[in-house]
Order: sequence, then C-alpha cells, then structure tokens
Amino acid sequence: MNSRFLSASLLFLLLPCAVPCWGAEEAPAVAHYYDEVGQRHLAIQSLGGTRVSVSLRWAMDPGSAGTWAGNGERRDNQILFAATVDEGQDRGAFFVTKGGESKLEVSFRPGQKMPQDPGILGVYRRASDEKRLQLLRKEAQAADDRLAAASKNASRTWPAADKPVAADWKSNWPALRERWMKIAYQPPEPAKPKPGVLMPAPAKGALSDKDPDYWLKLAQATALGYFFMQTPPDGANTGAWDGDYDDGLGGRVSIRQSKDGKLRVNLSCTRVGDMQAADLSGEVPPQAVKSKSGEHSAEAVFMEPEVPADAKEVRVTLRRKGGFLWVQTSRKASPPGSFAWFDGIYRWMPAPVE
Repeated sequence: MNSRFLSASLLFLLLPCAVPCWGAEEAPAVAHYYDEVGQRHLAIQSLGGTRVSVSLRWAMDPGSAGTWAGNGERRDNQILFAATVDEGQDRGAFFVTKGGESKLEVSFRPGQKMPQDPGILGVYRRASDEKRLQLLRKEAQAADDRLAAASKNASRTWPAADKPVAADWKSNWPALRERWMKIAYQPPEPAKPKPGVLMPAPAKGALSDKDPDYWLKLAQATALGYFFMQTPPDGANTGAWDGDYDDGLGGRVSIRQSKDGKLRVNLSCTRVGDMQAADLSGEVPPQAVKSKSGEHSAEAVFMEPEVPADAKEVRVTLRRKGGFLWVQTSRKASPPGSFAWFDGIYRWMPAPVE
C-alpha cells in the first residue's frame, strides 16, 4: 500500500483561530470532523496567529497509527496548507479548505499543475465530543475483534511447532497492552472544584472511559497486536539461534552464535515511538546454552551502563523454539523513570547477509 494512504482513523487539521468562517471569539479550542465514507477524522486547532499544523489518519484498519503531517496558514476565509517536509524538500500539492461550522471541504489550491492527493480531499462533517467518543470506542472494539480473529487463525494455520505460541501470546497480551498504555496515554486532570464545594473523587478509570484519546490509544495498541498475530512465522526458520527478532511493539533482538557456541545478544526497544527506549548487550557463554527436544535455552547476566548501581545487573533468560524467541529479564531494581521493557515473545527473521 502507498505510504500516503496509510489506514486508520483520525485526520487532524490544526488551524490558527479555528475554522475559516468563525470569528476569533467563537473559535473552539479544537474542532473535529469525520468523513464516514472514507473513515477519516479531522481536527482543527489554533497554533497562534494565522499558523496552522495538519496531521492525517485513516481508520479503514482500526487503530492504524499512520499519519500525514502538514502545515500552513489561514488566509481570509480559507486555510492553505501543504505537507510538512525538511528544509529544501518539495512540499508537493497545496490544499485549501472551505466551510467549517457544520462541515469542511478540502480541495486542491487552484492553478497547480497535476497535483497529487495523499488521501486528503473530500467533505468532512462536524463531530461533537460525544460523536468522537462513540466513533473511537467503536474503533477500539473493531481492533479487539480483529485481534481475536487473527489469534484464532494463527492457532489453526501456523506450523505445528508454533501453534501453541498463539495461546501463550494471548495470555500475555493484557499485561503487554497495559504496559504500552502506561507510556502512550495520560488521563485528563479532574475538574477543579469551586471554592467551598466538596466534590467526590472520580471512580478509577472514569475520566479515561470518557476520553476519546484513551480509546484511540487503546485501538492503536491493539492494532500492533493484531498486525503481529496476522504475520505467520518465516518459513525459512530452522530453529537456530542466529537471526533478528521482532516483538511487534518496537522491541528487537539480534543474536549471533560463534563456532564455540557462545551467543552475542543485543536487545533494543523503542516503545511508543521513541518515548521510552532502551538498549542492552551481552554474551552468553557456551556452557549456559542448552538444547533439549528441539528447544534451546540460554541464560546470563548482562550489565547495563548509565543506570543506578542496583539496576545495572540484568539477568536475561532466552528460550528459542519454532519460529519464536521468548525473552525474560529480571533485576534488583528498575531504572528510575523507565517504562521500557524487553520481556515478551519475538518472531524470528533471518539475519541480513553481510
């Protein structure tokens, strides 16, 4: 699929004083729109003055996080914008908006020679907060349904050695998604009570449940899960240690085995983009590498630099079977402020040819 047509569900147009036909006093902080046919969401927000920033997401695949980013400015009763690119690069086609209070139309700026549409053109209807909440809850449920179907299909169609992985991965998924959400989502602050008025504390999760952004992040986390389960193990897998491994959520493991049996291991992760990242490398001596009944295991203590002393030693346990790798780590204390993790199930990929 062309990268310009990434599927998902939120089209954000960020605009200076709101929508073109509104005055500054009437401008909402963020104005949201939705294209039901194209499953595209649009939001417009002021950046100050006449400046505008734009990001685009489609929802054909629930939870997809692919975005198109742009920027521009408000001119009279229109917004003029184009793609955000590095300095000196071609911005491509320019777009203009028309309308705004109940619907918004995006079209090409007149006078361009053969402009290309990355999937922005069209009419979007205004979406209230209640409508957005409804749409994003529905998207999160659709992502859950897709994940359930992918897991069920994996348990039926994957090679015999890998079929049990689907059930194992599914049992770990709730904790895995909770870890992801802890990084990706911050609940809104509760409303401040008026002076002299006592207000009961909101129930746990009440604010998140009514926050559209919570359901969007939940859908995006689940999308990573179903993308992982929809991808079958590589047929070239032989069960050997050598290879690169991917957990579908930004975790990577690289393993190379020398002739004497020693393993060189590098673990890295970038969770939720680069919001939480970590790297860990070490070696497993030959005597700590075991094999039994087609399953391989290895265990050693790696040293992580630049962390407090009680967090430096990390015990890494690896298990290799079929087309997957299981990683488990433990240490006396976690580095302060770190929510990154290495634990999980990783899919094998062949090592690149050097």
